[in-house]
Amino acid sequence: MMHDKDPSFWQFHLENAKTMGDRELEAVALTNLGASYHTAHQYQRAIAKYRQAIAIFQELADLDREIWALTNLGSAYNCLQEYARAVITYRQAIDLASTRGTLVPPGLLCNLGQTYRSMGRYDEAIAVCEEAIGTLRESGSTVELTETVRVLKDLRHEHNTLSSGVAIT
Repeated sequence: MMHDKDPSFWQFHLENAKTMGDRELEAVALTNLGASYHTAHQYQRAIAKYRQAIAIFQELADLDREIWALTNLGSAYNCLQEYARAVITYRQAIDLASTRGTLVPPGLLCNLGQTYRSMGRYDEAIAVCEEAIGTLRESGSTVELTETVRVLKDLRHEHNTLSSGVAIT
C-alpha cells in the first residue's frame, strides 16, 4: 500500500492509538512513522520516532518488536554514516534476541555485516555474514540465503584485494 509510506497515514494511527490509550498500537505506529520518515530520507525524525517506540516496547516487555525498532534505528544511523552508533544499536538488538534464546534475525546480522563493511572492518563483516548464512540455512529462506552468500563472496573478494594492496575499481 502506497499510503502507508506517507507519514500522515501513520501520524493518524498514532493519534488514534494515543486517544484509545493503546500503548502497543502507539509503539507500532511510532515505528512505522519512523520508517516513513526514513523512506523520505528524514533520518533525524525517523530516529526520534524509533527511540520513542523502543521506550514503549521496553515498557511493554515486547522484545520482538523492540528488536524490530532497534534494527530500524540502526539502519537510520547507517544512512547517516554514524557507523559506530549503528553497530551499538544492532548489537543491542542481537543481545536481546540472544537473551530470549531465539535465532537472531538474519536481516539484522546482514545489516551489521554491511555496517562493518562500510567501516572497512572486513573480518567482522565476514564473521557476521557467515553467522547469518547459518541462521538462514536453519530458516530455509533461499532468497535471503542467496543474497547473503553473494554479499559474503563480495566481502571476501574486497578483503583479499585490499589485503594484497590492489585497488578496487
